[in-house]
Amino acid sequence: MTAFEQRIGHRLPEDYRRFLLAVNGGDPADSNRVAPFGILNRFLSLTNEDDHNLEGANGGIPELPSRDLLYVGYDTMGCNVYVVIAGELRGQVWIEDTEDPRPEGSNPRVLWHDRRDMEKVADSFAEFARQLGPLNIAGAG
Repeated sequence: MTAFEQRIGHRLPEDYRRFLLAVNGGDPADSNRVAPFGILNRFLSLTNEDDHNLEGANGGIPELPSRDLLYVGYDTMGCNVYVVIAGELRGQVWIEDTEDPRPEGSNPRVLWHDRRDMEKVADSFAEFARQLGPLNIAGAG
């Protein structure tokens, strides 16, 4: 964990750090899969060797809305989940609606948190985790 934090140049917010140490990302259980914005597919991990790796995903996305954000997961509807790791919004959880990106020719100088495709979903990772609910398997299909 410390080596990853040194490579990204930031200590992770404590609640997200505890989550990684306890769970290390992966597919959420059906009891914790429904988020306020959709159905979570996956949390990225520290150690996974494939594309679900925090370091690989964050180093390989040149279009991250900001280097203040850490890409930590995604849902089924085209939303990326971010934890703010620096700045005045540190610790908050935001989503980027990749299905509704900025229109061509948008003002590129707009701050990431003022973009129409970005939305705050929680003031902390712990609050975000408390919002997760069960997937209604009986009603699916």
